[in-house]
Amino acid sequence: MEYINKAVFINYLSCPTLGWLTKRNKIPRLTGLNNDFLIYESKVIKQKARQLFKDSVIVQKNNDSDVFLQTSKFVTDCKTSAICNAYFLAEGYYAKADILKRVDQNSWHLFEVKSGSKYKAKYTNDIAFTAMILSKANITISKYSILHLSSDYRLGMQIDSLFEEIDSTQKVELKLLEFFSIYNQALSDINSEKMPEPYLKRSCKNCPVFDTCMGNNLKNHIFDLPRLSIPGIEGLISLKVDTIDKVPNDFELTQMQKIVKNSVLTNINYISDTLFDELNSIKQPYYYLDFESVTTIIPLYPNIAPHTQILTQFSLDKTDAKGNILNHYDYIADHTRDCRREIAQQLIEYLKQNGSIITYSNSERVSILKLINLFEDLSGSLNKIAERIVDLELILKKNYYNLNFHGRSSIKKVLPVLIPKETYLDLEIGDGGDAAASFAFMALGMYDKEQIEKTRENLLKYCAKDTVAMIYIHQFLINAINNIAIKSQTS
Repeated sequence: MEYINKAVFINYLSCPTLGWLTKRNKIPRLTGLNNDFLIYESKVIKQKARQLFKDSVIVQKNNDSDVFLQTSKFVTDCKTSAICNAYFLAEGYYAKADILKRVDQNSWHLFEVKSGSKYKAKYTNDIAFTAMILSKANITISKYSILHLSSDYRLGMQIDSLFEEIDSTQKVELKLLEFFSIYNQALSDINSEKMPEPYLKRSCKNCPVFDTCMGNNLKNHIFDLPRLSIPGIEGLISLKVDTIDKVPNDFELTQMQKIVKNSVLTNINYISDTLFDELNSIKQPYYYLDFESVTTIIPLYPNIAPHTQILTQFSLDKTDAKGNILNHYDYIADHTRDCRREIAQQLIEYLKQNGSIITYSNSERVSILKLINLFEDLSGSLNKIAERIVDLELILKKNYYNLNFHGRSSIKKVLPVLIPKETYLDLEIGDGGDAAASFAFMALGMYDKEQIEKTRENLLKYCAKDTVAMIYIHQFLINAINNIAIKSQTS
């Protein structure tokens, strides 16, 4: 018999169909360096949390051990003060408790270890599932706590400074009532030979199997409306609307959503009357700037809080009006130390001349404002740089829409639609998550010299690809306006 674990049950809460598919390993698995790094960080955090419980025992999971039998022995041994990685089976389910601390001979304190620095509602679901299985296994829990990271922690501090404890007893007990009410139904649905019938709900929007489930063979789904709010999703679902062409005329939409809807109804790509003026306001020479950064749970460098975003590199291209690259500048940090000041100084050096600084999203401006807060003596020069920034993505979202964008505007979605020959697929590092993970692995000393040299080379190529992509998108929009002008002159 295959037991139901937390991932299956939590996915079932979101959607019975998703829970059923998860049980049968039908959900696409996350892969790549970023996923590897997330797994690594999760293991590190749990290992550090165990250090808070000095006399704890650890249930060892390997091919030759029965983790459930180990757990049972530890639970019944009155000398055991705390158990880490405790495994329990109960009525078709199984759970792993991060930490169980003995309160007395008859009860325990359950801890769930989380790597976030703020409480999240989903944490209650996670610990409540474990609590449910422990209750079914006749383990009495008198208190429930979540251990999450403290934003006050810095490298060199004692391990107890790394975590903050939140007493979640009341929230968990309320959630347990809800879980117990669906316990048997969930067991039946998940183990059924027949997949539960799917239906459209707001959780479908980010579902990993949406395209093969509710989105299968549906063109222009309502989820293609950009930034559709939860009330908006629920409102359309209540009206039994699943595609954009069915959205009622009196349904409230944002300006960008109206643009998408009109393009779908007319089957015509949208170009605004104001695109020419917006593009014309960008001053030459053009500078295209892209940053890369890393955010880790445990700080990589001194005097930095957990989850702090650290700039690690940039790519900067200077072009003429036709997109010809006049100069290319780049910088990548020494992974052994915090190089944000050097990044700021290099930006100031390279951006002395006039000209608009084109970015894709507002994140570069935000990053520069953070540098201003860090380095007061550089604030004057950095402020001047921030004032010159033009957000190309925002211009595109307001003024141009291609039906093949499907409501998205990210550079990796837009580029292959506008410039089909351009792709990130030929890069060793092809997205921001893998770029950040690669840098973190270097900083943690997990790469040898050869790997470091190759990684730094690949990171520079990836960042440079982003600035070149901006050049292509910018030039596409300029050409689109020019073509309209030519057509109007000849008509």
